[in-house]
Amino acid sequence: MSLRSQAPVHSQTAGNVRVAGAVALVLGLWGALVPLIGPSFGYRMGSAQAQIWSESTVTLHLVPGVAAVLGALLIMRGRRAIQTLGALLATAGGIWFVIAPSMRPLWSDPGMSGMSGMSGSAMSTALSALGYHYGTGALVTVAGAYALGALAARGSSSDAHVESRPEESVAVRSSLVDSKR
Repeated sequence: MSLRSQAPVHSQTAGNVRVAGAVALVLGLWGALVPLIGPSFGYRMGSAQAQIWSESTVTLHLVPGVAAVLGALLIMRGRRAIQTLGALLATAGGIWFVIAPSMRPLWSDPGMSGMSGMSGSAMSTALSALGYHYGTGALVTVAGAYALGALAARGSSSDAHVESRPEESVAVRSSLVDSKR
């Protein structure tokens, strides 16, 4: 076997990790900004007005959106340990998008609960909930979790890699077989 020193291999896995980061970035931006810009083009949740800052805008959208965006930036631009931290941060942001509407009654006024106050048809309500919280959070979580898995599968990214040529592998295997006889 020969030991070759070479630069870290930028494999398809590394590219996939960056794609997962880009997906988390776009979704994090969407999740953070949708309550501010969505109503201006008719996509609203309840009776929310465009560009209105409220406690729910911050806790249900801005906080998880910022976590997803920061995590995504770390995934796309960093070494393996930083990418792992970014994937964890993006995953946490995605999970927060999903659970925060259910947890909101713990910190908000007793009269304000999760999704109450939403008006419109059942389909409109369902699509708003998916676009504002659950769908966005689930997809950010998937992107962060995929990045974590891909980073784990990629292994160590050291500068020295042991690489064998196919003919050397055959020679090594046949010598091992001969030595066992």
